[in-house]
Amino acid sequence: MRIKKNKVFIVAEIGNNHEGNLSNAFKLIDKAKETGVDAVKFQTYDVKKYYSSNTDKKRIKRLVKFQLSYSSIIKLSKYAKKLGLVFFSTPFDEESAVFLNKIQNIFKISSGDNDFYNLIEKVLIFNKPIIISTGMMDFKEVKKLYHFIKRKKFKNQICLLHCVSSYPVPINQLNLNSISFLKEKLPDCIIGYSDHSDSIESCILAAHLGANIIEKHFTLDKNFSSFRDHKLSANPAEMKRLVETIRNLKTILGKKQKKIQKSEKDALTASRRSIVANKILKKNAIVRPNDILYVRPRTMFSIFDEKKIIGKKINKTMKYGEQFKIKNLIKNDYCSNSS
Repeated sequence: MRIKKNKVFIVAEIGNNHEGNLSNAFKLIDKAKETGVDAVKFQTYDVKKYYSSNTDKKRIKRLVKFQLSYSSIIKLSKYAKKLGLVFFSTPFDEESAVFLNKIQNIFKISSGDNDFYNLIEKVLIFNKPIIISTGMMDFKEVKKLYHFIKRKKFKNQICLLHCVSSYPVPINQLNLNSISFLKEKLPDCIIGYSDHSDSIESCILAAHLGANIIEKHFTLDKNFSSFRDHKLSANPAEMKRLVETIRNLKTILGKKQKKIQKSEKDALTASRRSIVANKILKKNAIVRPNDILYVRPRTMFSIFDEKKIIGKKINKTMKYGEQFKIKNLIKNDYCSNSS
C-alpha cells in the first residue's frame, strides 16, 4: 500500500488500550470502524526483549498483562481487514517485526525507537512504507535518521510524524508548525502527526497544516481504567467528530479566491439597501438629496444609483417609504440646462 498525498490517512492508535483483553481489542476495532478511520494500530512485543526486568517491576507486570500473543494479533488483523480497515502494529523487537511482516503492509516505529537503528534496519529490509514518530528528536537527529534510511537504498515511502513525547502534551508545547517545517525541509517524505494531547483540536489543526497522516490514541472510554493512555485518547464520539471534520477540511477551506457564493445570492436582495422616498413627495416635485432614504431590501435602485434619482422630477405623488421606479422619473430640463 501507499499513503496518498491527496487524502489524510487517519489512524486509530489502539496501542495497549485493550489492556490484554482480546474481547476489548475486537470491540475497539468495531468502534474504530464506526468512526470512519482508515486504519487501526496495535503494539507487538516480547516483554523480555523490550524492557529490563531489573527496573520498574510495576511497569513490567503491566506490560506482561497487556501483551497480545502472535495468534491474537493474527485474529485481530484478519478481523480488521474483513471490516475494510488497514491493520498494522508497531514492533518493539526484531522478532516481532519479522512476524508482523507476514500480516501487514505498512510499518510503524515508535518515538522511543526512532534511534534504535537495529530495529529500523530490520524493518527497512521488508521494503514496505515506514512510519516513524519523531518525538524526542530535534531536526539534526531527524536528518540523521532520514540519511540513514536513504543510505540503505530504501525505495518505499518514508513517513515522518511530528510528535511530542509527553502524556499529555502541554498546549504550549504542541508546536504544530513543525509539520510545515518538516514538509518544507523534507519534501520527498510523507509528513504527518502523532497526537498525545487530551483533545482532538490539535489533530484537526495538524491536518489543516498539511499533515498527510493523523494518528490519535483511541479508547472505548476515557475512564476505562487508571492506565494513562485512556485519558489522552479519543473516545468513539470524539474520533468520529475528528474524522468528519478532517474529511470536510478541503471543502471547508475551498479555493484561494474571493467571490460571492451561491448560498449568498438570496441574501443579496434581502440584505442590500435600495432607495425609497424619505417623505411624501408631491407630483412634479424635483427629488433632492434629503428626499431619499436607504432601506432594505434591494429592489430597482441600489445605494449607488443616487444620480439616477436626485434632480429628477416625479410624475406621481409618492408615499413615505415608496420605492422609486424608472417609469415615474422624468428628466428635469431646467436643472439639466442650468448645470
